[in-house]
Amino acid sequence: MKTISGWHHITNIASDAQKNYEFYTEVLGMRLLKKTVNQDDISAYHTFFGDEEASAGNDLTFFDFPGISKAVRGTNAVTSVGLRVPSDAALEYWMQRFDEKGVKHDAIDELFGVKGLRFEDIDGLRLRLVSDQTGGGFPAGKPNQWSDVPNEFAIVGLGTIEITVRHIDTQEQFLVDALGFTKVGIEDGATRFETGPGGNSSSIHVRVDQSSADEYQGYGAVHHIALRVETTEDLKERIDQMTRNMYPNSGFVNRHYFESLYTRVGRILYEFATDTPGFTVDEPIEALGEKLSLPPFLEPQRERIEAEVRPFDTKRINYRK
Repeated sequence: MKTISGWHHITNIASDAQKNYEFYTEVLGMRLLKKTVNQDDISAYHTFFGDEEASAGNDLTFFDFPGISKAVRGTNAVTSVGLRVPSDAALEYWMQRFDEKGVKHDAIDELFGVKGLRFEDIDGLRLRLVSDQTGGGFPAGKPNQWSDVPNEFAIVGLGTIEITVRHIDTQEQFLVDALGFTKVGIEDGATRFETGPGGNSSSIHVRVDQSSADEYQGYGAVHHIALRVETTEDLKERIDQMTRNMYPNSGFVNRHYFESLYTRVGRILYEFATDTPGFTVDEPIEALGEKLSLPPFLEPQRERIEAEVRPFDTKRINYRK
């Protein structure tokens, strides 16, 4: 069985698709790759942001469930999402940009030899820019060319993820014994696990918090983590493994843009997702995200869906690098 190579995507919850789109494209300079709907709740958008070429493993995605309340922070949750930038100098650029745009952030920090910058989006989602100057892992994605962020400072993929739990044993057993991660060490209360090439692209930090209540999920929270598998056959092997080891799971799910398997470990929802067929299955790469895309089984309901979801403007910034 192939070792898990890293992240496929991270899915979060937003309060408003329009404001979310504006923050991630105009402030963070990421590219909207796909505007579709939650296939299990078509009243909510599912938007995907990433790099210029829609590279596999670089997607930050969002649901905007109507009427959802704000998340109440706590333990047993994903508590930070990493985004890769090319260098330590890029962190200085982002500190200045965040100050100019009123984005809440901390000072530059360092963990396991990697410098980072913690900040929050408009909903309070906790993120951390991580510098690829030390241990990037997989080759970075290509910077979005429809952004005013200079290429040398641009966000180029997903980085280290942080989980906080009441008891670490369950997560460690899943990551190490089931998925083949390596336990690297402990620093500043974080236990680091790595897979694939390691580095920012393929690492996870697990912290322990036994004093807080469980997180109440809402906007500003992470919904689930998707792990990257290459092919349908790799996914089927993971389905067999999860079933054999009695992890509760969804079985095979066809999401049109990729194929999936879901399993919950403790209170953390993991997904396994394939690289193929990718976002260009129904749109050319140059036009990604410009219209509402629907999987074939929802296409007959397009008129109703377009009338039900809240419209938002996805007009691009009016220049190209």
